Amino acid sequence: MSHYANRVVSGLRLWGLILVALHLLAPYLGEEIAWGVWPFTYLPWPWRWGLALGAVLLIFWSDRLWHRIRLSVGRGLPRVPWGAAPLRLALAASAALPFWLFRIRHLRWGDAYILANAIPHPEVRLTYVWQAPLDVYLHARLWQLANRWFGWPDPIPVYWIVSALAGVAFVWVLLGLAHWLGRTGTERALIFGLLLTLGTIQLFFGYIENYSIMTVGVLLYAWLALRSLRGELKLVWPAAALAITHAFHPSTIILVPSLLYLAFMTCRQVVPPAGATAGETRQGPGGQAGLSLFRQALLAIAVPYAVVFAGVVALMTAGNHGLDALMGVDFPGGGDRKWFVPLFEVTTRWQHYTMFSPAHLVDIVNQQLMSAPAVWPGLIILAVLAGRSVPWRDPAFRLLAVMALSYLVLTLVWNADYGGQRDWDLFSPAAVPAALFLAYTLTRALPDQRAQGRAAWALIVPQAVHTAAWIYQNTLPYSV
Repeated sequence: MSHYANRVVSGLRLWGLILVALHLLAPYLGEEIAWGVWPFTYLPWPWRWGLALGAVLLIFWSDRLWHRIRLSVGRGLPRVPWGAAPLRLALAASAALPFWLFRIRHLRWGDAYILANAIPHPEVRLTYVWQAPLDVYLHARLWQLANRWFGWPDPIPVYWIVSALAGVAFVWVLLGLAHWLGRTGTERALIFGLLLTLGTIQLFFGYIENYSIMTVGVLLYAWLALRSLRGELKLVWPAAALAITHAFHPSTIILVPSLLYLAFMTCRQVVPPAGATAGETRQGPGGQAGLSLFRQALLAIAVPYAVVFAGVVALMTAGNHGLDALMGVDFPGGGDRKWFVPLFEVTTRWQHYTMFSPAHLVDIVNQQLMSAPAVWPGLIILAVLAGRSVPWRDPAFRLLAVMALSYLVLTLVWNADYGGQRDWDLFSPAAVPAALFLAYTLTRALPDQRAQGRAAWALIVPQAVHTAAWIYQNTLPYSV
């Protein structure tokens, strides 16, 4: 490995050690200060120390272990057709078992309690709501059918099933994306492992909220956008995927800047030459031809957006909850209709701190630890220690950067009505484009496969330990 590759791997290993140490220190820090790593405290102490020791060993000695695995049982692995559709489908379907067996057992997070009780409430019958139009409508209608056919008194089993099925779809898309984007087996494993060990995947373990389906939409949009950037798909496909994702949850509107960037690149007719990677492009024509491309890009975005918006408005209007409700009872911003964390003064009970307060910083750090403990630290380490090797001019790198940074800005400025811990799920889908951004950057900045493998272990192992504890915590009933 090169000198700078050694530095990057050492930096990532150091962060892995810090992350393991933070989890072990969580009981002494307290839940209010360290809620992002607090799930680790739910494990019995022998499990905590055993997992921590195992993580440290894998971070530093994974090469030897993997070499022995390859020698003993892995000789046939390279010949497995991982990209084949039947195998992808079988692997994705098998993920339904853990998603179901380890599903959430309480209503503590977000609006879970409200959804579980308002949808079946005889005086409310919550079905139409602008905060998540298609998501709430889908769950409400499915519960009505289940109530009629099976007598289910509440929609909790519906959320369990839909969440697990969304997880199956997420794994299926992720397998395809990893196989398409990764150039080697090591790169594909890194992409797949980094995204599948995010704390965000708790959303697929029977999660009772409005974020499971839209998270699949975010991943699908990212893949379609990258394929469109490479010239394999028309711009209309990622635009349609993102528009439909907005209809499941409007918070994903924060990804529109990345769609506009993609349209800009399309207008420049930035397409790859034959045999190029995702980052190799050439500039197309200007003048009249450029104007024609601009019109095509505008239509490719405007048409699916108009169709989806008209469909949602028609659906909501049919339920007597149209645009007047959007401008009235469902006005964006939550309980106080205030969108952003206040700059200098807290004025309502739905605001918990000001923008530059230590409490806000604590919540931001914990939110990142909860959803993506290895991602942004990994990106910072790459920028500092491998700056010259980072593909700054690569269009795919820039597209993923716009996705990740846009979602990060939302996380920093949007006001969470319930506070950072209870509203962890509102911001958790932001980890998906950020993790994809890290995986892409790492595989391009460290072309050496040995360095990639060591970096993958350093990132994925401590993140997997964290997510396992997080999932375990939510299988336990919650008591105040």
